[in-house]
Amino acid sequence: MNTQDQIQDPSNLMSALIAKLDLNDYEDIPTGTLVLTHPVTAEPTDSHIILASAEHESRKRIDLARTRKLRTQYSQTGKVPSSDPVDDIADETDYLVAATLGWNLTKGGAPLPFSAAAARELYSDPKKQWLRAQALAGLRKTELFIKDSAKA
Repeated sequence: MNTQDQIQDPSNLMSALIAKLDLNDYEDIPTGTLVLTHPVTAEPTDSHIILASAEHESRKRIDLARTRKLRTQYSQTGKVPSSDPVDDIADETDYLVAATLGWNLTKGGAPLPFSAAAARELYSDPKKQWLRAQALAGLRKTELFIKDSAKA
């Protein structure tokens, strides 16, 4: 059987695909490092933010509380609850603060020490919404929270 026949044979194709991804080679990790990109050029920088994965206790607690609240409201009214957009922004900020575990940022040429208060101030700054957007996008990047444990 030639290579083309092997590719067209579904059982061989499936075997080839399976052989390329061994599930034991990858595992979820509780944190990930988001490398920030320059807000104008989109080039990677040396700055990063350490984010909690969806399975990290800080994020999971908020996600489960949101789900419980929505279910309770829905079961009481039979309608999907609507919220004020201002409240949505505040909730999103709370989520970002809880999901941010550290960073190596500078401000005014000096290292910016990490704290929840500093994260809240940064994510709430109307002049730093590019940073907020990158952090939010980072939370959705599942690849940040997967470790390649394959043996070389």
